[in-house]
This record gives sequence, structure tokens and C-alpha cells, in this order.
Amino acid sequence: MEDHSTYTEQITLDEGDVDYRGLMRPSALLRCAEHMATAHAWGLGMDKAFYSARQMVYLVGRQAFQFYRAPAMRETVTLTTYPEKTRRGANKRVLVVRSLDGEELARVDTRWTLVDTCAGKIIRHIPPEIDQYWSDTVDWELSLQVPKAAELVSAGSRRAAYSICDTNRHINNASYLDVACDALPLEVIDQGPVHFAAIKYHRQVPLGEEMELFYGQAAGEDGAPGWYVTGRREGKAAFELFCRF
Repeated sequence: MEDHSTYTEQITLDEGDVDYRGLMRPSALLRCAEHMATAHAWGLGMDKAFYSARQMVYLVGRQAFQFYRAPAMRETVTLTTYPEKTRRGANKRVLVVRSLDGEELARVDTRWTLVDTCAGKIIRHIPPEIDQYWSDTVDWELSLQVPKAAELVSAGSRRAAYSICDTNRHINNASYLDVACDALPLEVIDQGPVHFAAIKYHRQVPLGEEMELFYGQAAGEDGAPGWYVTGRREGKAAFELFCRF
């Protein structure tokens, strides 16, 4: 029987995938994680029509990534996605990015939740045809904790505009990394590329609506410093992020 528990592609980074340093953007890394999850499922017959017919949709609840070495523009890399069967309402998928020589460049730990689009609730009893191909266990994960800042600085507002929204008509998960980096002072961004971030997605920001952005310094679980960024809509958090440069 053919093994469908992983899926691999190769890509070459172009100008749209890198920042002003010529290194892969965090948002591009998260788009790769989303693309690989979608391509893997679609290749097994679980496309948009499959989920629409069942009144279901997968949404990202939490995510974290680690760059070991950020790949550069025109570099060709290998992407492999490793999905785990759903546990406690969450489907873990790990993306591993490697160089053509096998050097591990980055990993992404994503927790997807399957949602009933009519009831607006998480589906905890997953149909067997969805989980049947995934591994029982993927023995790797990143910390998904998002330490908060003691003091926050306003970074203005951001509208869910055309350039950052997806086919679900809300801000794309990966785009929050660009939003967060735009909110931080340039002197922080200039410290170097983001090498770690953990993100919680609390509430969708629909196309055309706005959220207020705030940032501040925070300490990670190990006490090392980092930065906290949050967006609030209607007085409640839309997303929270902790990152290190």
C-alpha cells in the first residue's frame, strides 16, 4: 500500500518570498506550510469542494516556526509536510524545510482545527476519511506559548485590505507576520531576521474591517528577551505573537 503520510515539493525562492535582506520572509515560510497542507490533502481528494459538501473548513489556531538558517533569494529548497492524526480537536502538521544538500533550514509547527461552518463549532469527532492517511504521532513540536508584554505601545490600526486577505475573506494567517513586523519599530527589525515566532489566532478580521495594533518587550519561557505584538478588534484580541530576532 502506498504511503501517503508525508508530502514533498521543491521550490525556488523568488523576490516576492524574501525581505530587504534577500532572506526568506517569515510570512513566506508560513505560506509554504499552508500550501503544503492544502496540496497534500487535495492530492488525496480532500479539496475545497470536499469540505464545502460536508460544511467543514480547516482553520489555523496556533502556529510557531524556527529558522535555523533563513534561505536566500534564488535558493532551491525542499519542503516536506508531516501531519498527525487529530487529537483533542487539533491536527498537528510539521513542515520541514531543507537545502538541496539536506541541511535543515526551518521548521513550522501548525495546529489546525476542523470547524463546522453552520454551527461555528470545532468538530472533535473527525470523519475517518480525513484522518486515515496521517501518522499516529509526529514526534516533534515547538513551544506555542505567547508571553505577554508588561507594557504596550500603540502601533496604530491596520485594515483587512485586499493585499492581506484570502479566499475566506479575512486576513490570511501568514499575513499576520507581515502585519506584526510592520508594527514593530524599524530598529527592532534591523536587528536581524526573525528566527522564532509563536502565534495565536483568536478572532478573524474580515475584509474591510480594522484592528488596533500594540507591541512591547516580553521575556520567553527561558527568560530570554523578545517582542510581543497583538491586534485587537472590538476590544478583543484578534491575534497575539511573540518573536525573537
